[in-house]
Amino acid sequence: MKMSFLSVLAVVVLTLVGCAGTTPIKNLALPPVSTIEGTVTQIDEGGFTLADGSGSIFVRAMLPDNKKLGLSLDEKVKVFGNLQGGQKKIFDGYVIKKPSGEQIIVSNPTPHFGFIIQSSFQ
Repeated sequence: MKMSFLSVLAVVVLTLVGCAGTTPIKNLALPPVSTIEGTVTQIDEGGFTLADGSGSIFVRAMLPDNKKLGLSLDEKVKVFGNLQGGQKKIFDGYVIKKPSGEQIIVSNPTPHFGFIIQSSFQ
């Protein structure tokens, strides 16, 4: 699916002004868009695991047409997205920014709504 102009605009706005700062992984909460950064510790077809000094989380990031993310183990990245509601601790990545400045825009972010109630993580 192609991204609509409004989707691209929303990603750009969120990237530029929507996030106040980086959130430690252990402090992630619903619903606002958050920015996390850390080191890629594992990569699979549905995304990757990102770790910082406070913990780790699976970042769901699937590109259309089975394209590869182009990430490598031990690479440091910054990810803009949302914590998914539910029991599993999963972060939906919208934009992945590499230290080189390259940005990977994930085309199908999962919508999140402020009224979702999330149980605590164990």
